[in-house]
Amino acid sequence: MSDRYNPTTRALNLSSFHNSFPGKSFYIPLSRSTVMQKVVEIILEHIPEVVAIDLSNNQIFALEPLVPYIDRLQNLTILYLNNNKITNMRYLSKLKGLPLVELKMEGNVVCADLGESFVDAVREVFPTLQVLDG
Repeated sequence: MSDRYNPTTRALNLSSFHNSFPGKSFYIPLSRSTVMQKVVEIILEHIPEVVAIDLSNNQIFALEPLVPYIDRLQNLTILYLNNNKITNMRYLSKLKGLPLVELKMEGNVVCADLGESFVDAVREVFPTLQVLDG
């Protein structure tokens, strides 16, 4: 994971994480709750100062694995969830309490389903949000 972390910007790129191990005989999808939870534990142990995480293109549909760590992710201000499988605001609402200033959600079903009310619904969950792409 160290090759995906930029210490200058304190950003971690986990986009298409399942493709990180070419030639290996294992598959590690972040869409599996146990995998996501373990990855978050590793992040908190080794790079707790991370301010940006890109989780785009991982077929993520549930965000519950992040919930137990919200209090420890208070440096996280940028979260990219583009092109995943998030279908409902209740999944995103579980992350309430993160001090996000930037969130990317483009390519998730919830964006199209809520239409124009999507922006208001997200701002209700993340009042500190300044940039929303979705």
